[in-house]
Amino acid sequence: MAVVRMKDRLRLPDRPGNEVPSYFFESLDFPVADRKMEAYYAEFDSWSETTEPHKHAGAEIIYLIRCQLVVSIDGEDTTLDEGESMYFDSGYPHSYRRQGRATCAALVVVTA
Repeated sequence: MAVVRMKDRLRLPDRPGNEVPSYFFESLDFPVADRKMEAYYAEFDSWSETTEPHKHAGAEIIYLIRCQLVVSIDGEDTTLDEGESMYFDSGYPHSYRRQGRATCAALVVVTA
């Protein structure tokens, strides 16, 4: 069992060292060592760019907290609105892009 307090979470850019990150994320389960899944709070600011397509083993669930988010999986775009969720095989190339002008927030859960 682990409790991660909001004040203790680290806010990191998706691409350290890049001038303009696509989004910032905070681990919701660090410092648990032997995780069976990983959960993140992600924010896509108004100036953020589309993420680079990436893939990894396992599956991913995205729950949209605020705004609209376009998720591209293997070249097919799906727009999520507030309160909507999406499950997909993260072995396919996927990317994210904020829709609209407001900061977008999402909960992302990834299986190892």
